[in-house]
Amino acid sequence: MDKMVKIWIINKAVEMVKGKIYKNEIVNKAKTGAEKFDVIAKDFWEKLESYVLKEKEIDRKWIPNFIEEIGEDTVIACIKELKTKLVPSEFIQQIFDFEKKGNKNIL
Repeated sequence: MDKMVKIWIINKAVEMVKGKIYKNEIVNKAKTGAEKFDVIAKDFWEKLESYVLKEKEIDRKWIPNFIEEIGEDTVIACIKELKTKLVPSEFIQQIFDFEKKGNKNIL
């Protein structure tokens, strides 16, 4: 179960970062790439925890209830473990590179 929760949280982190990259690109077009990344990386773990807990509250019919009913303590424990294994700036850079590779004109 913990592996499924970690996978779900990582997918949500990717979703959150991609959204912030695109939003930041639109809002802060004149800023440098490093400044844009700093905005996304700042308070990354707090933003992720908040984002994941809000997403968890949404009832999606195609997702089995046992996944949606994951306890908040499990989510927080998984995020705490990911903090020891994941460097936000590197994670954000990997997502940016992947998106840029897919469409060079996108960012």
